[in-house]
Amino acid sequence: MRTRFRTWSGLLLGLALVIGCQEPPPPESPSTTGQASPVDDLVLASARIALPPPGTAPSDLPDPNAEGAQLLRQYCTACHALSSPQTHSATDWPVVLRRMWLRTEGVAAQYDVPVPNAAERKVMLDYLLEYALEVSRSELPRGPGRALFVTNCSRCHELPDPSQHTETDWAAVVIRMRQHMVQMLRLSPPQAEVQEIILYLERASKAAS
Repeated sequence: MRTRFRTWSGLLLGLALVIGCQEPPPPESPSTTGQASPVDDLVLASARIALPPPGTAPSDLPDPNAEGAQLLRQYCTACHALSSPQTHSATDWPVVLRRMWLRTEGVAAQYDVPVPNAAERKVMLDYLLEYALEVSRSELPRGPGRALFVTNCSRCHELPDPSQHTETDWAAVVIRMRQHMVQMLRLSPPQAEVQEIILYLERASKAAS
Protein backbone atom coordinates (compact mmCIF):
# COMPACT_ATOMS: atom_id res chain seq x y z
CA MET A 1 0.00 0.00 0.00
CA ARG A 2 1.33 3.42 -0.78
CA THR A 3 0.70 6.74 0.87
CA ARG A 4 0.46 9.80 -1.32
CA PHE A 5 0.97 12.41 1.36
CA ARG A 6 4.29 14.23 1.05
CA THR A 7 6.50 14.15 4.11
CA TRP A 8 8.45 16.90 5.75
CA SER A 9 11.65 15.30 4.50
CA GLY A 10 10.39 15.97 0.99
CA LEU A 11 9.88 19.59 1.94
CA LEU A 12 13.39 19.91 3.31
CA LEU A 13 14.85 18.33 0.18
CA GLY A 14 12.78 20.61 -2.00
CA LEU A 15 13.91 23.68 -0.09
CA ALA A 16 17.54 22.61 -0.31
CA LEU A 17 17.29 22.12 -4.06
CA VAL A 18 15.52 25.42 -4.57
CA ILE A 19 17.99 27.41 -2.47
CA GLY A 20 21.05 25.61 -3.81
CA CYS A 21 20.12 26.03 -7.47
CA GLN A 22 19.21 29.70 -7.42
CA GLU A 23 21.46 32.65 -8.09
CA PRO A 24 21.72 35.34 -5.39
CA PRO A 25 18.70 37.64 -5.53
CA PRO A 26 19.04 40.82 -7.58
CA PRO A 27 19.25 44.18 -5.85
CA GLU A 28 15.52 44.68 -6.20
CA SER A 29 14.53 41.94 -3.75
CA PRO A 30 11.18 41.19 -2.06
CA SER A 31 12.45 42.85 1.13
CA THR A 32 12.67 46.19 -0.69
CA THR A 33 9.84 45.92 -3.20
CA GLY A 34 7.26 43.92 -1.28
CA GLN A 35 6.88 41.59 -4.28
CA ALA A 36 7.40 37.81 -4.08
CA SER A 37 10.33 36.42 -6.06
CA PRO A 38 10.29 33.13 -8.04
CA VAL A 39 12.23 31.55 -5.18
CA ASP A 40 9.57 32.64 -2.69
CA ASP A 41 6.85 31.17 -4.90
CA LEU A 42 8.64 27.82 -5.13
CA VAL A 43 9.21 27.66 -1.38
CA LEU A 44 5.58 28.45 -0.65
CA ALA A 45 4.39 25.88 -3.18
CA SER A 46 6.62 23.24 -1.58
CA ALA A 47 5.29 24.10 1.85
CA ARG A 48 1.68 23.79 0.73
CA ILE A 49 2.33 20.36 -0.76
CA ALA A 50 4.24 18.99 2.21
CA LEU A 51 2.05 20.25 5.03
CA PRO A 52 -0.84 18.13 6.35
CA PRO A 53 -4.38 19.13 5.40
CA PRO A 54 -6.34 21.57 7.59
CA GLY A 55 -6.77 20.28 11.09
CA THR A 56 -9.67 18.37 12.59
CA ALA A 57 -11.46 19.92 15.55
CA PRO A 58 -10.91 17.87 18.74
CA SER A 59 -14.66 17.49 19.14
CA ASP A 60 -14.87 15.95 15.65
CA LEU A 61 -12.52 13.07 16.50
CA PRO A 62 -14.19 9.68 16.85
CA ASP A 63 -14.90 9.08 20.55
CA PRO A 64 -13.20 12.40 21.46
CA ASN A 65 -13.01 11.55 25.15
CA ALA A 66 -11.07 8.33 24.57
CA GLU A 67 -7.51 8.19 25.87
CA GLY A 68 -6.16 7.81 22.34
CA ALA A 69 -7.93 10.98 21.19
CA GLN A 70 -6.60 12.90 24.17
CA LEU A 71 -3.05 11.73 23.46
CA LEU A 72 -3.35 12.85 19.84
CA ARG A 73 -4.34 16.31 21.02
CA GLN A 74 -1.49 16.36 23.53
CA TYR A 75 1.35 15.24 21.26
CA CYS A 76 0.47 15.69 17.60
CA THR A 77 -0.63 19.32 17.86
CA ALA A 78 2.80 20.31 19.20
CA CYS A 79 4.03 20.31 15.58
CA HIS A 80 1.01 20.48 13.25
CA ALA A 81 -2.76 20.58 13.02
CA LEU A 82 -4.73 17.70 14.49
CA SER A 83 -5.20 14.92 11.93
CA SER A 84 -8.28 12.75 11.57
CA PRO A 85 -7.77 8.99 11.99
CA GLN A 86 -9.25 8.67 8.50
CA THR A 87 -6.28 10.51 7.01
CA HIS A 88 -4.56 7.13 6.57
CA SER A 89 -5.54 3.48 6.33
CA ALA A 90 -4.70 0.89 8.98
CA THR A 91 -1.80 -0.37 6.86
CA ASP A 92 -0.24 3.10 6.74
CA TRP A 93 -0.67 4.45 10.29
CA PRO A 94 2.11 2.38 11.91
CA VAL A 95 4.66 3.73 9.40
CA VAL A 96 3.38 7.30 9.75
CA LEU A 97 3.48 7.19 13.55
CA ARG A 98 6.95 5.71 13.66
CA ARG A 99 8.17 8.49 11.38
CA MET A 100 6.59 11.12 13.62
CA TRP A 101 8.04 9.62 16.77
CA LEU A 102 11.54 9.49 15.31
CA ARG A 103 11.24 13.14 14.35
CA THR A 104 10.09 14.27 17.77
CA GLU A 105 12.90 12.31 19.41
CA GLY A 106 15.38 14.17 17.23
CA VAL A 107 14.10 17.67 18.02
CA ALA A 108 16.41 19.71 20.23
CA ALA A 109 15.31 19.92 23.86
CA GLN A 110 15.15 23.72 23.69
CA TYR A 111 12.00 23.48 21.59
CA ASP A 112 10.20 21.55 24.33
CA VAL A 113 8.40 19.15 21.97
CA PRO A 114 6.66 16.41 24.00
CA VAL A 115 7.53 12.80 23.20
CA PRO A 116 5.10 9.97 24.09
CA ASN A 117 6.37 6.99 26.05
CA ALA A 118 5.95 3.38 24.92
CA ALA A 119 2.60 2.86 26.66
CA GLU A 120 1.18 6.08 25.21
CA ARG A 121 2.37 5.15 21.73
CA LYS A 122 0.46 1.88 21.88
CA VAL A 123 -2.72 3.68 22.94
CA MET A 124 -2.36 6.19 20.10
CA LEU A 125 -1.73 3.47 17.52
CA ASP A 126 -4.66 1.34 18.72
CA TYR A 127 -6.96 4.36 18.54
CA LEU A 128 -5.87 5.32 15.02
CA LEU A 129 -6.15 1.74 13.76
CA GLU A 130 -9.66 1.43 15.19
CA TYR A 131 -10.91 4.52 13.36
CA ALA A 132 -8.61 4.46 10.31
CA LEU A 133 -9.73 4.98 6.73
CA GLU A 134 -11.65 1.90 5.60
CA VAL A 135 -10.16 0.88 2.28
CA SER A 136 -12.31 -0.68 -0.41
CA ARG A 137 -11.38 -4.38 -0.57
CA SER A 138 -13.76 -5.45 -3.30
CA GLU A 139 -14.63 -4.37 -6.81
CA LEU A 140 -16.16 -0.92 -6.76
CA PRO A 141 -19.73 -0.73 -8.03
CA ARG A 142 -19.96 0.35 -11.63
CA GLY A 143 -21.85 3.42 -12.71
CA PRO A 144 -21.52 7.12 -13.56
CA GLY A 145 -18.85 8.82 -11.46
CA ARG A 146 -16.83 5.68 -10.73
CA ALA A 147 -13.87 6.67 -12.94
CA LEU A 148 -13.81 10.21 -11.51
CA PHE A 149 -13.87 8.82 -7.97
CA VAL A 150 -10.94 6.50 -8.69
CA THR A 151 -8.86 9.14 -10.50
CA ASN A 152 -9.33 12.02 -8.06
CA CYS A 153 -9.48 10.30 -4.69
CA SER A 154 -6.44 8.09 -5.33
CA ARG A 155 -4.27 11.19 -5.77
CA CYS A 156 -3.86 11.50 -1.99
CA HIS A 157 -4.85 8.19 -0.38
CA GLU A 158 -6.20 4.73 -0.99
CA LEU A 159 -9.77 4.50 -2.20
CA PRO A 160 -12.21 4.49 0.71
CA ASP A 161 -14.98 1.95 0.98
CA PRO A 162 -18.23 3.63 -0.20
CA SER A 163 -20.02 2.00 2.73
CA GLN A 164 -17.74 3.80 5.21
CA HIS A 165 -20.13 6.77 5.21
CA THR A 166 -23.88 6.95 4.91
CA GLU A 167 -25.67 8.26 1.86
CA THR A 168 -26.34 11.56 3.67
CA ASP A 169 -22.73 12.02 4.83
CA TRP A 170 -20.79 11.62 1.59
CA ALA A 171 -21.45 15.12 0.26
CA ALA A 172 -19.76 16.78 3.25
CA VAL A 173 -16.85 14.31 3.09
CA VAL A 174 -16.20 14.89 -0.62
CA ILE A 175 -16.38 18.67 -0.25
CA ARG A 176 -13.86 18.51 2.61
CA MET A 177 -11.52 16.34 0.54
CA ARG A 178 -11.79 18.81 -2.35
CA GLN A 179 -10.62 21.58 -0.01
CA HIS A 180 -7.66 19.41 1.00
CA MET A 181 -6.74 18.90 -2.65
CA VAL A 182 -6.76 22.65 -3.25
CA GLN A 183 -4.42 23.28 -0.34
CA MET A 184 -2.06 20.36 -0.85
CA LEU A 185 -2.02 19.81 -4.62
CA ARG A 186 -3.12 23.22 -5.83
CA LEU A 187 -5.75 21.63 -8.06
CA SER A 188 -9.37 20.65 -7.83
CA PRO A 189 -11.87 18.82 -10.02
CA PRO A 190 -14.60 21.03 -11.53
CA GLN A 191 -17.84 21.36 -9.60
CA ALA A 192 -19.69 19.17 -12.10
CA GLU A 193 -17.20 16.33 -11.50
CA VAL A 194 -17.41 16.79 -7.73
CA GLN A 195 -21.18 16.47 -7.91
CA GLU A 196 -20.87 13.32 -10.03
CA ILE A 197 -18.49 11.77 -7.48
CA ILE A 198 -20.90 12.61 -4.66
CA LEU A 199 -23.84 11.03 -6.50
CA TYR A 200 -21.77 7.93 -7.26
CA LEU A 201 -20.79 7.47 -3.61
CA GLU A 202 -24.31 8.12 -2.41
CA ARG A 203 -25.65 5.41 -4.73
CA ALA A 204 -22.87 2.99 -3.80
CA SER A 205 -23.38 3.58 -0.08
CA LYS A 206 -27.13 3.09 -0.36
CA ALA A 207 -26.67 -0.13 -2.33
CA ALA A 208 -24.27 -1.49 0.30
CA SER A 209 -26.59 -0.82 3.22
